[in-house]
Amino acid sequence: MKCVLCGKTATKLTKEGIPACGAHSNSKIKKPSCPNCGLEMKIREGKYGKFWGCQAFPMCDGMKKI
Repeated sequence: MKCVLCGKTATKLTKEGIPACGAHSNSKIKKPSCPNCGLEMKIREGKYGKFWGCQAFPMCDGMKKI
């Protein structure tokens, strides 16, 4: 898994459960907006790993790779 800020290998999770490297593990990470509806996204886990998914799921199916 990669750090959401710099792309290096993630070694820790932030308090919100977002993957980050050691340098960014204490940083406040801005969550992305959904490309479909504009709401804030949250980390979800599927059979192929973690991804950003819309908070309004199942009414909105917006997602992004981490």
